[in-house]
Amino acid sequence: MRTLLSLLLTLCLLQLLAVTHSVDGLRSASASTLAALPQQQSFSARIVGGNEAALGDWPGIVSIQNRFGFPFCSGSIIDDRWVLTAGSCLSGLRAPNLLLLAGTTASWNLSAVGYYADKIYVHCNYDKPLYHNDIALIHLTTDVEYNDYIKKLPLAALDELQLQEPLNFAGWGAVEEEGSISVPLMQASGSYLDVPACRRALGNTENVDEGHVCVQLPQGQGMCYSDAGAPLINAQGQLVGIGNWGVPCGRGFPDVYSRVAFYHDWIRSTINGYALG
Repeated sequence: MRTLLSLLLTLCLLQLLAVTHSVDGLRSASASTLAALPQQQSFSARIVGGNEAALGDWPGIVSIQNRFGFPFCSGSIIDDRWVLTAGSCLSGLRAPNLLLLAGTTASWNLSAVGYYADKIYVHCNYDKPLYHNDIALIHLTTDVEYNDYIKKLPLAALDELQLQEPLNFAGWGAVEEEGSISVPLMQASGSYLDVPACRRALGNTENVDEGHVCVQLPQGQGMCYSDAGAPLINAQGQLVGIGNWGVPCGRGFPDVYSRVAFYHDWIRSTINGYALG
């Protein structure tokens, strides 16, 4: 009985830790940025808009979880053994403690295909300065087995985004500001906002530069906690951004993603460096 009780207490503690990590899964704007935002905006907790994704809509996305199956971030399959995500998802974690679920729209799915990791590569300048270089790679222990529901996402190698270009994103983040993470995969669409306009919308913050992609959505829609690492794609299905930070959740301000094209050289050099041993 004592052994069973100890096991239950341990599992509860692990779940609490996973939830705590998930709250950090989308990093909120800094205090100085929040203080500079226009005060006429509504700051009430709102359900984040969007709709449930169907199986096969996002074959390149993975749910990043701990080994006990508690999800806290998302990532994208970009090569046979490589997943791209946010550095804030993995900083301080060990690769053997990760489980990545693919080919599913449910973050809790015992029948989903799972992959384990043996290496984590967080950008060497992660958070230098704050919210910059928030990118990381996960190396898997086995090759990804592709099918109709599991595919690699092509990277946007060239920075050719146009103002107001439609962009789509998906993730398992919370559907309301103080809510728990979503079990079904949610998706939404927004439009590209250039860096100068994004900075102005976020109170002239210095936490946005050419290494970021900003997406403007209607108030009531947007990223929320645990959407870090989530993919942002263009109309051609190319990965253009990785969930980075924002003003949670759905308050009418732009969401900020790490710009994949900006980090293309780092991504390729990291993958090639691993291959060379």
